[in-house]
Amino acid sequence: MLAAIDIGSNSIRMATDSGIIRSTITKLADGLQFTGKLSETGIAATEAALRSYIDECRALGCEKTIAFATEAVRRAADGNDFIARIKKNIGLDIILLSPEQEAELALFGADKPSGAVTVCDLGGGSLEVISSPDGTRPDYVKSLPLGVVVLKNTFDGDYRKAIDTLPQTVSEYGEIHKRPVVISGGSACAIAAGILDLKVYDKTAVTRKFTAKQLDEFMPIALSPKLATFRPVCARRADTLPYGAIIIQALLNHLNATEFHVSDAGNLDAIIKGYKI
Repeated sequence: MLAAIDIGSNSIRMATDSGIIRSTITKLADGLQFTGKLSETGIAATEAALRSYIDECRALGCEKTIAFATEAVRRAADGNDFIARIKKNIGLDIILLSPEQEAELALFGADKPSGAVTVCDLGGGSLEVISSPDGTRPDYVKSLPLGVVVLKNTFDGDYRKAIDTLPQTVSEYGEIHKRPVVISGGSACAIAAGILDLKVYDKTAVTRKFTAKQLDEFMPIALSPKLATFRPVCARRADTLPYGAIIIQALLNHLNATEFHVSDAGNLDAIIKGYKI
């Protein structure tokens, strides 16, 4: 059995090739843009979750466990110290992905239409945009620190300021070929579940096409202080989800896209499907 673990800026996730899926929000990157370091609370939460995952992998008899880290650990001054700590305390080797590897994983792993596509991987620490003429090899890759945790820490509840600021920031992606847009990541999936008003999260249900109009109509709920009451399925991400909705809205406007696909599958699925890092 193969297990893969994605150590992200806002959450860590595990998947096995037998279909087991785990997810824990740890907020590893909370405050990173101010301190330059990983959150102490986030480090402790991440270590605890990883220990639980590894114990489960051993109990399941996994022959191989591949763990990788992305933007937060890559950017943090103490990123290598974090990797060393996990190795010492848990015995888990963590692969630190390069931006190029992360882009290829996102493109390879996402559920997407065949042919030309633009995959946008929205995480806690960054928004990576990968465009491809054939769905296999990228001809455009750019990552900006537009993750949901970064924006939460930057704007601290001032949604109006975030909405006014994001178009200029997103314009830094420059001109991108007009191709079908796919958005992956936990925040995008939670937003999709909120748009659909799901009572229980269903990855099959959220992996579908949405219109920009549907997102626009969901925005008042996404930005409401009663988000978790209106959409309980969004409760786990209620503090960061509004920023995810703001980011996606600004991105769609920049891309002149009137519709977008959401993919529950992403980096983990690429590893499970055989992508080598």
